[in-house]
Amino acid sequence: MNTNNFKTWDELEKKVNEMGGDGKEVVKAMKEHYELYGEELYLWLAGLYDAGIGGFYYSNSGRDNEPFLPDIESTEQATNILLGSGLISDTADLPEKMREGVSAFAKSLLDPEDGYIYHPQWGKDINDSRRGRDLTWAKQLEEQYRFTLPYPTALDRLAKTERTESEESVLAEHLRSPEALVSYLDKLDWQGDAYYAGNMLSAQALQIVAAGLTDTAVNYLNEKQNPETGLWGERQGYYAINALLKISGAYTTFKSVFPNAMKAARSAIECLTSDEKCLTCCYHYNAWFSLTNIRELLNRYGGEEGKREAEEILAELIRTAPETIRATRKKVLAFAKPDGGFSYLPHCSTGFSQKMPVSIHQTVESDVNASVICSTGITRNVFTALGLEDYIVPMFGISDREKFLKALKL
Repeated sequence: MNTNNFKTWDELEKKVNEMGGDGKEVVKAMKEHYELYGEELYLWLAGLYDAGIGGFYYSNSGRDNEPFLPDIESTEQATNILLGSGLISDTADLPEKMREGVSAFAKSLLDPEDGYIYHPQWGKDINDSRRGRDLTWAKQLEEQYRFTLPYPTALDRLAKTERTESEESVLAEHLRSPEALVSYLDKLDWQGDAYYAGNMLSAQALQIVAAGLTDTAVNYLNEKQNPETGLWGERQGYYAINALLKISGAYTTFKSVFPNAMKAARSAIECLTSDEKCLTCCYHYNAWFSLTNIRELLNRYGGEEGKREAEEILAELIRTAPETIRATRKKVLAFAKPDGGFSYLPHCSTGFSQKMPVSIHQTVESDVNASVICSTGITRNVFTALGLEDYIVPMFGISDREKFLKALKL
């Protein structure tokens, strides 16, 4: 369960100084970054909750137009904003009616036949990434809101050593054997579109683990990596880092050694202050998140050499923190919208999430996906990549919580 332990600015400054950085300048840069987040963000978010359904819409245009409905990803991401910003320390801080609503909503989407999550507005004709992500969100909501999903999930079924013929028939064919998984991965374009390939794999990482195919997936990724750069694919810059985020996340789920980690980290660090334009709100977030993943992988699975490399990366990040934090603020600001949140594209939101319709395409508005990325998502990863995950300062306080709860209009 997520229980926050936030710190003060003074505690943050002291810790950065202890780590050899300029605590005063880091705090100054972070305070400038926090200016991006006002009460408009959570008031906008409150307006997206549908008490009758128990879930959050993707955006205002999704809320106000048919045939759009709340979805489980937006509901989980909205919850993460609440928890990560200090608005709540636990979902127990939310009204009972809302907690019960979210629980009932998530339960209603679980299919008893195959154990996956399906939405009434989309049906079962969804891609593997959408299916895998939504199952992950359901499991996270189950933990955060303390309820139990009504049927065995696909993860539960994949983990069974012996399955009945009917159980086997509803599981994805590519998760039934090492050969089937390799054949599936071979059909993805790991050179020309490593981001898409990595996203498809990472969205199914929990299923791959449950199916006992971790070694197959790790060996495949190791073979596809460029040992000179630590990256995947033929493209460079932010696009390569976008792929790195997805793939490093998969390694984290697989609990595996990440080869050529130092080279990959150097590539991500270069992007933090580069002049390359961020075409989506994910670009800069992905660079920070990749560094978080790489440091964790080095510390956990890299042995003594890995820990040494993780410390080397951390030292450089601490030294350059004021500059990289200010560069981050500038790039996040490009996605801020007048309604209080952030949009997926610089000038507008996108009407699709994992290729499924969620709102009116190219509306000038904020959306939940971009807003969690641009607020608590990127801020938490800046702190974590800098080794300061225990020194995060809350964006909002108790008075803000009261305003949010009042705006819900339950």
